[in-house]
Amino acid sequence: MIATRRSRTGYGRFAAAIVYVALALPAVGRANSVAVQSIRFGQAVTMSARVVKGTVKARAQTKIDGATLHYVELAVDAVLKGPPAQAGERIRVFDGAEWFRHTHAAAIKGGVVSSADPRYAAPVPDAQLKPGTPVIVFLRGEAPPPGFPPDAVFLSSSGAFERPERAADVAHMKTAAFGDPITLAMGDVAVLPDGLELEVKGHTHKRPMAGGPQKEMAELEVRSGTHSERVVLGHLIEPGKPPKETWQQRTFHLPSGPQYDLVLVGMKQGAETTLRVLRRAP
Repeated sequence: MIATRRSRTGYGRFAAAIVYVALALPAVGRANSVAVQSIRFGQAVTMSARVVKGTVKARAQTKIDGATLHYVELAVDAVLKGPPAQAGERIRVFDGAEWFRHTHAAAIKGGVVSSADPRYAAPVPDAQLKPGTPVIVFLRGEAPPPGFPPDAVFLSSSGAFERPERAADVAHMKTAAFGDPITLAMGDVAVLPDGLELEVKGHTHKRPMAGGPQKEMAELEVRSGTHSERVVLGHLIEPGKPPKETWQQRTFHLPSGPQYDLVLVGMKQGAETTLRVLRRAP
């Protein structure tokens, strides 16, 4: 039997952004299992309800439900995604993993919790989060649980503080679902549900011979974790009445794990590329 547990405060989703399963079986011979998930920039943008650029004002701690929880206080300078900021808005940013460990202390001690722990892949080092430091922060959207201050917010993954220079990149991240067409301008990045990323790097056009076929191509960079490859997809137009069009597709293989079919379905030379991504089982 597998049961999903809720915190004693009723905060069902655990702003911790930790997905876990508590096994309702005796814990004899069983240890806790924590699978660390590395969250890349594009995935952090798309999974976060709010992305904020702000300035660190303080580092502090507070007592909630008997636990000592740490937070970073920020003054919001700009909202890059999500609900706009109020004039002079300040937020207190908590790492939900700390709250999770408190609310599930008994289950963790008993060895009956298996969890996935999402952690930001390239965080600003904790030692650099000093007052006056500008940062980007990735946040969940839920209201804080009872007992938290009203300005409390939770990171969408542990360590999800990014350098402010990446603010312009937020707008280029586009959420894509498997099988649905997504249109990308140059420099846009499609982020699929499992973290696969596709970026259009350029278009080329093959000059046709007189009366011969025409071909235009989109060059993509496909990334998953630390693995990346360049993939070229073409659109062929053969003379005729009407002309015959062929839109290419390619299969992208990860060294281990699923395979993906990348299907070109539309192009505006030098401007836009429309794709569909199909995921195959491992």
